[in-house]
Amino acid sequence: MAIDYAEREREFLAGLEADTGHDLAGWMVLIEAQKLAHRNDIIDWLRTKGFHFSWASWLERIHHNGGKPIYAAAASVAGGLTGAGPSPAAPLPAARPGPAASERPRPVLVPAASAAPARPPPTPPPSNLPAVPAGGTGGTDLAAILAGAKAYRMLADHLIREVRKALPDVVVAGRDGYVSFAHPLEFAALAVSPRELRLGLELGDDAGQGVVPRGRMTGTAATVTHVGVLTDARQVNATLIEAVRQADRRVNR
Repeated sequence: MAIDYAEREREFLAGLEADTGHDLAGWMVLIEAQKLAHRNDIIDWLRTKGFHFSWASWLERIHHNGGKPIYAAAASVAGGLTGAGPSPAAPLPAARPGPAASERPRPVLVPAASAAPARPPPTPPPSNLPAVPAGGTGGTDLAAILAGAKAYRMLADHLIREVRKALPDVVVAGRDGYVSFAHPLEFAALAVSPRELRLGLELGDDAGQGVVPRGRMTGTAATVTHVGVLTDARQVNATLIEAVRQADRRVNR
């Protein structure tokens, strides 16, 4: 079933004041008052106020859109949504002070065995980039496998887009229970679930660029030697993508 982003946005904004103490208009004023030059700085500031990363990113996008919701009808959000409505998939904690952005640890990949999040975060806000297409080799299977990620579907899409940017000729296909990355031989695999994404790379004795721990993933064509858990879009950074390139070079060069 396709995600109804308009409905998710409406639910998020409907519960915003009750969950955080400020409605949409109030948060727009607070964001503007910070005079932050970069969009990532706004997201980091919102996270110090108790927002999950995905909702902080969504609020930043609304702010960048002139304070207007991305999907919800303007008539339903005049002055900030009011009235009862269901809460987001994972309610926002109450607004509270937090550490400065420079003091908060950045997310890193952790060994698969130690990753046990209590519950998945709400679906990350959609980017302006198109969704990962289902076409190509194994397209139908790919769409079905990615649908199994549920709250982490958009994070999986984001990872696939970044790998395609780095390796334009990579073939991304659905296999038996996982997403395959081949160039032309398979060098990486992505296992998805509603709780987490597991990225497996064939790196041999290499260190995995220091971000992907050693681990095993059975049932793949690649001989996976390193496995890391992804739960946050910020983990898909230049260092991780270089580890993906490293796996490709090892297998296909």
